[in-house]
Amino acid sequence: MEAEANRLLQSGKRLLQENKAEKNYAEIINLLNRSLHIYTELGDKNRQADVLNYLSECYLNEDKLITADNHLQKALLLFKSTGHEHIHETYHLLQLVHNIRGNLEKSLYYSLENVKSMVQTKDTVHAGLYYHFVGENYSALGDRQKSLEWYDKALNIKNSLDTKLLYHIVNVTSKELLLLNKNQQALDLILEVAPFEKSSGIAELEEAKGYAYSALGKQVMANRHFAEMLRLYDNESRSHELIRKKSLAYLKLGSYYVDREQYNKAKGYLLHSFPFSSVSNMAKANLMLFKADSATGNYRDAISYYQTYKKLNDSIFNTEKSRQIQEIKIRYETVKKENKISDLQNENVVKSMELDRANLIKKLILGGLVLLFTASLFLYKGHVDKKRINRVLLSQKEEIAQQNNTLQELLSEKEWLIKEIHHRVKNNLQIVMSLLNTQSRYIKNPEIYAAIKKSQSRLFAISLIHQKLYKSDNSNLIDINSYIENLLRYLRESLDEGSHIKYELDVDRIMLQEDQAIPVGLILNEAITNAIKYAFPEQDKGVIKVTMKSEKDYYVLSIQDNGTGIQKDHSKDVLPSMGMTLIKGLSKQLNGSLKIENNNGTLIRVMFRHITISDIYAQHT
Repeated sequence: MEAEANRLLQSGKRLLQENKAEKNYAEIINLLNRSLHIYTELGDKNRQADVLNYLSECYLNEDKLITADNHLQKALLLFKSTGHEHIHETYHLLQLVHNIRGNLEKSLYYSLENVKSMVQTKDTVHAGLYYHFVGENYSALGDRQKSLEWYDKALNIKNSLDTKLLYHIVNVTSKELLLLNKNQQALDLILEVAPFEKSSGIAELEEAKGYAYSALGKQVMANRHFAEMLRLYDNESRSHELIRKKSLAYLKLGSYYVDREQYNKAKGYLLHSFPFSSVSNMAKANLMLFKADSATGNYRDAISYYQTYKKLNDSIFNTEKSRQIQEIKIRYETVKKENKISDLQNENVVKSMELDRANLIKKLILGGLVLLFTASLFLYKGHVDKKRINRVLLSQKEEIAQQNNTLQELLSEKEWLIKEIHHRVKNNLQIVMSLLNTQSRYIKNPEIYAAIKKSQSRLFAISLIHQKLYKSDNSNLIDINSYIENLLRYLRESLDEGSHIKYELDVDRIMLQEDQAIPVGLILNEAITNAIKYAFPEQDKGVIKVTMKSEKDYYVLSIQDNGTGIQKDHSKDVLPSMGMTLIKGLSKQLNGSLKIENNNGTLIRVMFRHITISDIYAQHT
């Protein structure tokens, strides 16, 4: 059995490691699963974990990320149960899975655990690669200093790196330096690497030089290196991987020239990026083309590109959701079948027990003359039956526990899907804000410009709600204290151009339902924006105070300034601005009372009831 398991494992590994663009993953997974079944029967936990690692690599390549994650978590538990130390490959695969899924904090955690395991076991063969992944995770999270520290660790052992990985690390390190405005340092780092004429990956080095020379204002040199990069891609073998890299290079160049407002050049590169691009990269290219044509006044093509972008973006979202729903459905059907099998087994056990008892009674009747022997046989048989029943009951208990664990996993996946929806909504709102920001650059009418800025501010208030819901452990409740602090920081940075306004916060620890949090956020946005813009017309020093208290069954929200105040004829009735009209409408949406008055400035006070469990039930029914 062990020899057969080893043969199946080696066959699966050989097919997985073949240098082919297209692989038959169904065949590989079948071989690996057969070997896993045998290792499970043999009780070899370390071999089981090894096979689970290879299976997760297959699912990762097939973009079945949840399945890959589940297999890796099982492998990690098996390795830890045996005290196995060489588990950094499992950590490495986990950080890749969570990086692709967008769980950057988890990806960083697993990449750091990967390095920790590598150091403890002194297995440093892939140290440069592992350091580089930690740096990329810090870069994705926006911590450039930490990112550079880990890239430097990789470059300190550059003599042990293959040239392709070395050039890639130099490329990403130089880009981090450019983002920190260390342009000359970035160029010096690139020039320290002497490329071999026929070594793989020189195109990445040429790309890095192009961006560095451009940042230093040497555009002619930059264009020369960009052209050399594309020439190198053309001269290398026409594999799918290289064509995808070239498509990505065109996309990067197009985005680069859009940022520098060289729209005609950008458009040419973006159009060349389409062959062999992934769906997500095609979506990005269409968005860049929309920006380029919008800026040059070609609105008809711009609208067409934007519509294509939306279709591709929606298809990415729908494909991901369909795949996850299908996986959940398969799990549900599996549990259902297992339950049916369990019921049939229990029924057979009961019938078997009834038959045994009937035989026992028959033996008692026939053995009346040998009472002592029959009594002994009866006691022995009862003992055997009791042990069998205990085994059956124990087995059923284990099955029930397993079913409970499965249901808990399904609940966790449902929670994850809800968080993912909030994340998507937040991203879409930020795209709209970005589009409004882009459009506002070309608007000369101050009133229209101001209206767009107000719309951006209102969108941010709503986007922040979904961001809090996405990051919260409870996908229905908002920590209003943290939310108000973030909103106030955004408004202060975007509207208060000086330091003449002081802000005071006095907010209880309150967790609001999403249905109440959005109106509260918009009321805060309108009230604070009006105070910043109109309460201190002469740039006088002033104070804006925001309080929110929980009083018995009510919440009380107050926004007060010590500015010029509002006109008396508007303090008791409908106020003329759109912002004040919104405040009144949002207060009604909360079923609350609104009070606006002059009190050494303007005071806006909204009182509304707590939402109870019965209220939520009534709303949904």
